[in-house]
Amino acid sequence: MQNLKQFAMSSNGDRWFLGKRAGDGEAIVLHRANPSSGGHETETLVADFLNIRPFGPEREALIELLGVGDDAGDPQQESYTSSSQ
Repeated sequence: MQNLKQFAMSSNGDRWFLGKRAGDGEAIVLHRANPSSGGHETETLVADFLNIRPFGPEREALIELLGVGDDAGDPQQESYTSSSQ
């Protein structure tokens, strides 16, 4: 994982980071669970993360960081897609 930038933290200590996956450079979200729950880390592609429902405050924080519009209420936009596809 390269160039991690934290963009959200929950009240229970979970943290979310934007970064690039080593090797292919794909933009990913790293979720790091709080230490008391084991600190497990999960990587999710940015486009997939933006489509996970229900939407939470960490999604809004990522949208703000990326500077992209949120068209979730637009029925014409069914989902976000990866620019690498």
